[in-house]
Amino acid sequence: MTESMASPSKDQRRAPSQAEWEKFRPVFTQLYIEENRPLPEVMGIMREKHGLWASEKMYKNKIKHWGLRKYLKEGEAKQIMEGEVPTASRDLDLDALKKKAERALKRKRNRKSSSSNAQASPPASPPASPTASPLASEPSPSASSPPPPSPVCEAVVQWSKPAEPLPTIVVPPPERFRVVNVAEQFLFNLRGWTHDAFVHGDWDTLSSTQHHRGRQASRLLSSSLTAGINLFDNGKPTLAWAQWGKAFAGFQNPELFKSWYYEIPMALLFEVGRVAVSGHHQLAAVLLKNVKRWAHTFLDPKDSRHALFSVFGELEVDQLQDLYKRAARSMYDGLETRIDKRNKLLYEVRLNRALDLLWYDPETDLTEWLPQISEVDAVSPGLSVYFLLLQAYRLVAQDQYDEADDICSQVQRRLTILKETPGSIDLWRVGLAYRRLGRQQHAKGRIADARRSFNTALKYVQNNNDLSKSVLIEICQRQQSMANMMQDAEDVFFWTKMLESLEQDTKATQVIEELDPSKDEDESESEDEGEKLRGKKRRISPNPGRSSTPARRGTW
Repeated sequence: MTESMASPSKDQRRAPSQAEWEKFRPVFTQLYIEENRPLPEVMGIMREKHGLWASEKMYKNKIKHWGLRKYLKEGEAKQIMEGEVPTASRDLDLDALKKKAERALKRKRNRKSSSSNAQASPPASPPASPTASPLASEPSPSASSPPPPSPVCEAVVQWSKPAEPLPTIVVPPPERFRVVNVAEQFLFNLRGWTHDAFVHGDWDTLSSTQHHRGRQASRLLSSSLTAGINLFDNGKPTLAWAQWGKAFAGFQNPELFKSWYYEIPMALLFEVGRVAVSGHHQLAAVLLKNVKRWAHTFLDPKDSRHALFSVFGELEVDQLQDLYKRAARSMYDGLETRIDKRNKLLYEVRLNRALDLLWYDPETDLTEWLPQISEVDAVSPGLSVYFLLLQAYRLVAQDQYDEADDICSQVQRRLTILKETPGSIDLWRVGLAYRRLGRQQHAKGRIADARRSFNTALKYVQNNNDLSKSVLIEICQRQQSMANMMQDAEDVFFWTKMLESLEQDTKATQVIEELDPSKDEDESESEDEGEKLRGKKRRISPNPGRSSTPARRGTW
C-alpha cells in the first residue's frame, strides 16, 4: 500500500460533510447490510475505493442515524411482523425489513432452545480415574456378603401395557395481519371498531339517546351532501353550497360519529366516495380531512373510534370505491362471527351494502347480499318491505314492469298492516326506497309510474323536518320536469311554487362557509381544535362536466 493510502492527507483529516455522507450512503448500506460485511472491513473499502476517511465512532453515529442496525431487538422484530414499522426504519424496503425481522426472531428462538436444552441435560459423570483410590485397597464390609434384599425388588407388581400417548394436533400459527398501506390500516381499524362496538353491546340499544343522535346526525350529513350534488347538477351552485355548508357545519357536533351505530363507518366511506364519483374530487378530499380533524378534536386517542376516523384523513380520493367493496366484505365478516346468524342487524347490513354497491354499478351481482324474502320474514317482517322495494327496482331495470307492479302491490298490503303497530317500520326509509324506485322508472321512460312513486316517497318523508327538505327539493325538481314533459299545466304550477318555497327556505337558513382544501395539514392541526370553518364564501371547482350519476338514496 502506498504512503498516500496509508495515512490521510490534510484534506482527508477533516470530518466528511453531510453531503458526502449522503452521497456514499447507498454504497455503505450495500456493503454493511446487504453483503453483511464487518464494520472494519467496510471502513477499509470506503477509504481505499471511495476516499471516505472517517473514524469508527463517526460510522457508528451514522449507522444509528440511518437506522442501519444489522440486528433487531425482539420487540422491534415482533412489531414489524405485526405491521408496525418503527419510525427509524420506515425508509427501508418493507419486504427486506420483514425478512430481517424473521431472521431476528429465528435467532432468538434458537438461543432460547439451546439454553433450555443445556439446562435440561443432566451433568456428565466425571471420567473414571486410572489412579486407584487410597481406600480401594481396604476391604469393603459388604464386599464379601450379598446386599440386603430390597422391599421393592421382592414386591410382585402386575404388568400392564402403558397407555398410548394422545395424538398431537399441530395448529398452524395464524397469518399475521400485515399493514402495508393506508387502505390496509383502514380495514384493520374498522375491524377494531367492529369488535369494540360488539363488546359495548350498543348495537341493540336502538332507543338509546346517543344512538338516536348519532343516527340523526349521520343521516343529516348524507342528506345535505346529496342535496348539494343535485342542486349543483341542476345549475344552482349557490343553493348547492348552502347544503354543503350545512354538511360541514355538522363537524362541529361532538356527537357526530361518537355513537356505535353500526352504519356510521361504512355509510361515511360511501358518502365521501359518492361525492368523488359525482365529479367533486376536491370536496371529497376536504371531507376526509374534516373527518380526521373531528376525531382529533372530540375523541380520546386511545379510543378505537379515534383510530378509525383519523385514518379517513389519510385516504386517497381515487381509492375510495375499491376500498368500499373490500371494507363491505370485511365488516360483514366481522359482524357475522360475533352475533347470532339470525340477528336482524346482519340483514340490515346486507340491505345497505346491496344498495351502495348497486349505486356504484347498476349491473353488479348482488347474490351474496340479497337473501330470500321468506328468510327475512322469519327475522323481521318490517325489514322485508325494504328488500321487496329493492327487488322492484331491479325488476324495472330488467324491463319486467308487470312483475315490479305486483311487488309494489304486495308492499302496500304489508305497509297497511305494519303501520298499525307503532315502531314496526321506518317510514323515512320507505320514502327513500320509493324515491329510488321512481328514479329507475323515470330512467326507463315509465313517467306515470315514476310520478306515482315520487308522490309516495313525498308522503313518507315530509314529516321529518331535519332531513326532509333536501329530499323534497329533489322530488319537486323531478315532478316539475315530468309535469312539463306531460304538459300537465296544473302540476307544473303546483311543483314550481313548492320548489321555490323550499329553495327560499334553504337560502334563508344557511350561511355559506369557506372550505380551504389547500390548507397545510400541520398548520390546521396547530390551530385551535374547536375553531369553526372560516366564514368567507369560497367555492371548490368540481370537474367541468356535470355528472350523470344518479343521486344517492341515503339509508343511514
